[in-house]
Amino acid sequence: MSGTQSYEYFPAIRCWVKHLLEGKYNAGEKSLFTIFGVLRNIRLVATITNREEFVSNTSAGELSTNLRFDLEDGTGLISAVKWDVDIDKYIDLNQGDIVDILGRVGFYGETAQISNIKLIKKVKDPNYILLRDAEIIKKIKSGDIYEIPIETDSEMEEEFSFNNISDEIRIDKIFGEDQPSEVDKLKEKIFSIIYEYSQDGNGISLKELQLKLQIPENTLRTYISDLAMESRIYPTEENIYQSY
Repeated sequence: MSGTQSYEYFPAIRCWVKHLLEGKYNAGEKSLFTIFGVLRNIRLVATITNREEFVSNTSAGELSTNLRFDLEDGTGLISAVKWDVDIDKYIDLNQGDIVDILGRVGFYGETAQISNIKLIKKVKDPNYILLRDAEIIKKIKSGDIYEIPIETDSEMEEEFSFNNISDEIRIDKIFGEDQPSEVDKLKEKIFSIIYEYSQDGNGISLKELQLKLQIPENTLRTYISDLAMESRIYPTEENIYQSY
């Protein structure tokens, strides 16, 4: 690919609702300091307990339709907003559904919220929830966590500013470099195969990938969805995948 655009990337860190509610928000940086360090983009799995449509004015003075969800994951309750949506595309997301959400951290009043949903999808496989929870538990048990300060002073803000986030939060260190989990190994193996087949510009089909890895299709689709939401791969057509 040619003409790549340079931009600063803030990885989406998987967490539970309680980690957002217990964090300290920095309005200037639009970031949240949690036990996982400074977060801007987060990802969590939760149940929709309420869905609400509302209208607001855009910066251009036009009306936009938006969606607000109340989400609960067993550790806490948080609201999340998807701005300027086509309601028909989200008609199947209702109260009681379990969803996987990627979004930006924000604050409303004195309460943390997901201020901008970037991606939201319904979770159909119960094993997916267990896998995601296991990742968070492993992260905490690894000891790669921080103590949340009672007050965030200027020195703390400087230490954990987004200028330093690449040193504080790295995808390859979330679960530890020395002993990566089997989940991580398989996920990276899937990515490496897709990356290899992307060098000629053709990518690789889901069927061929499954034959190479010899794993169930629903398991493979879970990892592919994960990599896509992390903006590491993308579908070029139905069931054909390439890396960025």
